Amino acid sequence: MAVLTDIVIASANDAPAIIAQWPGSKMWPGLQTTGLDGLVLADLAEALGQVNLARSIEDLDPSAFADEANGPWVYVLPNELRDHLANIDASDLDRVAQVWAEKEEASARGLTAQDAQRLLLEIQPLAAVARDGQKPMLLWISM
Repeated sequence: MAVLTDIVIASANDAPAIIAQWPGSKMWPGLQTTGLDGLVLADLAEALGQVNLARSIEDLDPSAFADEANGPWVYVLPNELRDHLANIDASDLDRVAQVWAEKEEASARGLTAQDAQRLLLEIQPLAAVARDGQKPMLLWISM
């Protein structure tokens, strides 16, 4: 079974409501996907040249959860990741996607450069909306 991993744009204070209502509620803009957990997002940060950001993503603790052991969980992603994603230049998308797909965890999960590019094209506008609205990106994970 695939791990559901969605990116949601909402206030960090909304994390408990997201636990209770997501993915059924469309109160918040988001991207529904699978396999995009903290380790894969840390690989993305490294692909963006942000090693310290990658470490901070790996060290995140859940902001909210329904069941600590079984989830779902919501993590508040660093605004630095949001801003880097929002600011990726179109001419850099192919390079970032290729580097991301070659990173250890992303590669082990089967992320191809084509998948990575598609995800970046979907995540980037969400990151821009979050940045412009001064909201964080939240990572919702469910087994």
